[in-house]
Amino acid sequence: MRASIHLLVAMQKTQFKFIILVVTTAALLGGWLSHVITSGRAVTSQLQLGTLITPPRTIPGFKMVDAQGHAVSQSNLVNHWSVLFFGYTSCPDVCPTTLAQLAATHKLLGDLPRELQPQFIFVSVDAKRDTPEKLNAYINYFSGDFLGFTGTQQQISDLTKSMGVPVMIQLTSEGAYTIDHSASLFVVNPQSQLAAILSPPYQANLLANDLRKLVAL
Repeated sequence: MRASIHLLVAMQKTQFKFIILVVTTAALLGGWLSHVITSGRAVTSQLQLGTLITPPRTIPGFKMVDAQGHAVSQSNLVNHWSVLFFGYTSCPDVCPTTLAQLAATHKLLGDLPRELQPQFIFVSVDAKRDTPEKLNAYINYFSGDFLGFTGTQQQISDLTKSMGVPVMIQLTSEGAYTIDHSASLFVVNPQSQLAAILSPPYQANLLANDLRKLVAL
């Protein structure tokens, strides 16, 4: 009986955290849309899986390291279309599922001219556990073409906050932790501006169609 009660409480806590994350994401997106609308600019929904942001939103500068330990910054997003997904290598479900869809999407876009093919970047939100070496092994499992960014907790927080990516670290009773994070994809144009936000559930063919529309802008 006691075990059943503990299980029910745990399930309720998980559901509550998920609801909070969804509400936080909605509030952030709502804030962006409100700002654009009140400034007299239209946000045109031409995408199947998300929202086109018009005008695109400039991303503040940041400093991190990639999966080889090399320094990366905002300049690594310039002259490329980029798809950023924020997660962590210990994620049990959302991250591997999404990365598998992105790997399939990447293959579907293989016929695009090289300059229009987006780079797919997995940005870790787990500074403590996700070393460049661990991140490199993780992303290569899905695609040898994927990029990975990680850094200190402050560097990660600076980027997630500037882009409006909700991240919540949850301590467990055993002294460990899990991380609740956005499942959205953040599409950045070659001018290093946030151009669109795509939302789950994902299908590779729909993702590929949306990205084709975006790179044609």
